[in-house]
Amino acid sequence: MRMKLNRVGLSAALLVAVAVLSIHPAVAQKDDVVEIASRNQRVRALLLIPARPAGSVILLAGGHGNLALGKDGRIGWGAGNQLVRTRAAYSKAGFATLVPDIAPDLKQGSGGIARYRWSERYARDIGAFIAHMRGIAEPVYLIGTSRAALSLAKAAVDLSTGPTRPDAVVITSGMLIHISNAQPSAERNVGRLERVRQPILLVYHEKDGCPYTPAAAATKAKTLFRGAKTVDIVLLQGGSAGSGDPCEARSHHGFEGQDAEVVKTVTDWLRKL
Repeated sequence: MRMKLNRVGLSAALLVAVAVLSIHPAVAQKDDVVEIASRNQRVRALLLIPARPAGSVILLAGGHGNLALGKDGRIGWGAGNQLVRTRAAYSKAGFATLVPDIAPDLKQGSGGIARYRWSERYARDIGAFIAHMRGIAEPVYLIGTSRAALSLAKAAVDLSTGPTRPDAVVITSGMLIHISNAQPSAERNVGRLERVRQPILLVYHEKDGCPYTPAAAATKAKTLFRGAKTVDIVLLQGGSAGSGDPCEARSHHGFEGQDAEVVKTVTDWLRKL
């Protein structure tokens, strides 16, 4: 009789636990807000560190890149960007994850084309991010999407030695090939891409409707990075085209509906390096 009562009590406890979990689902890991010194300034960033990181990733949003991060970690712009919205997934996959804002002196005029994105100043900031993350978990990888491709390319060209050098570069839906003077590209605005030596992964969607990042650009981009140790290309299928601007995050350009697939594609590739 006592055993029966214990079983009933255990069943009741389990039902209560299930009810509590359904009301209060598991809370995602909370971002730490850090400030990283660079060029006599401090740049705010969101940081996630898993228990035993296999390395570090630095995620750079597309567009003008000005996240307008608050002191409390609130994201003023770009929360829906594909890399920003998947930051916790990279941490869950075992990588210390940094999502940096831009430096205070770059925020002036950061809208529009945002010329700072391929500037020497921003490349130095990225070097500071890399050095910071190297103190947390090596190796350190750069991952950028859309217009951030110019920033990654510039950093990889300029930061060729020492602790600020990225160990690999991943570019998703990148503006790499010069297609139109209406938008910048790594080919035209950065140049010297053959100087990049690190392994490179290019991820595109085969139905990306953004005219500046067609999937066909990946093959030509591979020839531009001819000095790299390796250039691998992944073309994804499926997902959703969305109903808005084809160059924005909620479209094939931003891999709408495929966040888990993108993170797995990238992190699997990084682990094989």
